[in-house]
Amino acid sequence: MSLYSHSQLSTYEQCPLRYKLRYRDRIKREVTGIEAFLGIIVHETLRRCYNDALRGTVSTPMDLFSYYDELWERKWHDEIVITRNDISLEDYRAQGKAMLIAYHQRYAPFNSEVTIGTEMKLMFSLKENDNYMMVGFIDRLSRTKDGIHQIHDYKTSSHLPLQEEIDQDRQLGLYSIGIKQKWPNIEKINLIWHYLAFDRELISHRSDEDIRRLIDNTIRLIDEINDATDFPPRESALCAWCEYPDLCPLRKHLYEVDPLPRSTEQPEAGA
Repeated sequence: MSLYSHSQLSTYEQCPLRYKLRYRDRIKREVTGIEAFLGIIVHETLRRCYNDALRGTVSTPMDLFSYYDELWERKWHDEIVITRNDISLEDYRAQGKAMLIAYHQRYAPFNSEVTIGTEMKLMFSLKENDNYMMVGFIDRLSRTKDGIHQIHDYKTSSHLPLQEEIDQDRQLGLYSIGIKQKWPNIEKINLIWHYLAFDRELISHRSDEDIRRLIDNTIRLIDEINDATDFPPRESALCAWCEYPDLCPLRKHLYEVDPLPRSTEQPEAGA
């Protein structure tokens, strides 16, 4: 049985070669950019915040900052890649704290809805067999007082998408399928993206027809991947964060080769 994730499918769409190297050839290179590192630390801090709320403890801004700083120091390592020269490491760190304080001001004391779980793992099938099994992790699942379930996703990106982009988003749409398979009696699900850098909440819904179309399109993409024999590179702005530049025919020329050893022979006269 093969498992697929939204991230895996997106990697293929962005660059088939990167997909092949990572998922078919299983060449493991743990490369983390500072943006991804920042996202991890903010996600874990918010997870701690809601887990504390489930135990009856309301985190203060200083509680969040203390945990955020402890995580940052413990998880930081020198291999984290910073590609931009105009933003310092401390600027990135301060950005995360600004996101947390804005989130706290908006949602504290975190009791407007019931949190069902944080970092919830989902495994579900797009068909009534194991050929199209999906796996994913929900940042937070909640239920409002009027019984609406909400799938929350935290984004630390500096890009704020349009509503049209959100309405076409595959990831949370897939997660809604998994939630309904897990709890068939759930009737309505809101998909909520928290764009933390903008203190914005974007909401989308999926009709039954939207879900059928999403399932068909995802199955078609999985079939394309499974049938693929050629995995060409695809150049884009994401290449700056790729872990395989030395294996890519479009990028490997940027790497310096080791200089040839200097010859010990004297040049011929007139050379």
